[in-house]
Amino acid sequence: MRDGLIPHPANNKMVAMNPAKAKVKGSPVYRMKVVPHRPLKNAFIILALFVFVGAALVATYFYAQDKASSERLSIQEAQELRAQLETLNHELSESKRELAKYQLNAQVDHQAGEELRKRVMVLRDEKAALERDVQVYRILTSKKSTNPKGISFGIFSVSALAENKKQFKLVVQKLAEGDDDFSGQLQVLVVGQQDGNEIKKSLHELVVSKTDAESMAENIPLNFKFFQAIECEIVLPDGFVPARVELEVKSSSGRNPVTVEADLEWPEIK
Repeated sequence: MRDGLIPHPANNKMVAMNPAKAKVKGSPVYRMKVVPHRPLKNAFIILALFVFVGAALVATYFYAQDKASSERLSIQEAQELRAQLETLNHELSESKRELAKYQLNAQVDHQAGEELRKRVMVLRDEKAALERDVQVYRILTSKKSTNPKGISFGIFSVSALAENKKQFKLVVQKLAEGDDDFSGQLQVLVVGQQDGNEIKKSLHELVVSKTDAESMAENIPLNFKFFQAIECEIVLPDGFVPARVELEVKSSSGRNPVTVEADLEWPEIK
C-alpha cells in the first residue's frame, strides 16, 4: 500500500485517502527526542552539586565561628567585669549588714520606747495615787474628819491580756497610824458608754475566772492592816467604752461606821 492509497472493498482497487478525514483512535502520541548517553557528564554535575553544598556549609560554619569570636569578650574585659561583680557583691553584703543593724536598732528602740511608755504610765498611776493620799491626809488633819482611819485608794491600773482579756488591779489602803485592822466591804462599778447610753457594770459581772467570780462578789469583803490589793481578769462587753469607776467602801464597825466614796478615771491600758 502506497502512501495515501487504500484498497476499495468492492473492487479491490486502490483509492486515495483524504488526510483531512483520517482519524486515528487510541492513546495520544508524544514527540520523542533522542539524546546521546553521557554518564561522565551526569556524574560531574552531581559531584559539582555536592561540592557547592559542602562549600556553602563550610562557609556558614566559619561565618558562625567568626561571629561568635567577634562577640566573645576579651580577657581584659572579662577581668574588668569580674572585678565589678566582686565589688557589687561586696557592696551588697555591706548593705545587708547595715540593714540588719538598722533593723536591730529599730527593734531595740521600739522595745525601749515601749518600756519607757509603760514606765511613764506606772509613774502616772503612782502620781495619781500620791495625790489621793495627800487629799486623805488633809482630811485626817482637819478637825472634822469623816475618814478617821484614812481609807483611800492607791494604785489603779488595767493591763491588756490575751483573748481580749484585761488585768484589773486596785489597791485599798489605810493611811492612819495604828495597828488596828480594817474590815468592811468594797463596791466597784465600771461606768462607760454603750450605744450612746451610760451603762454601769459591777466588777463581778465582768470577771472571767470562776474562782475570781466566787471571791469577787458584788460587795467585795475587805480585811487588812495596811492595804489590800483587788486583782482579777475581766472582759468588757462588745461596744462598751469604760470612762471611770465608782468606788464605795463601807466599814463593818458598828460603833463608828465609815463610808468612803471616790471616782477614778479609767486608766490607759498598758
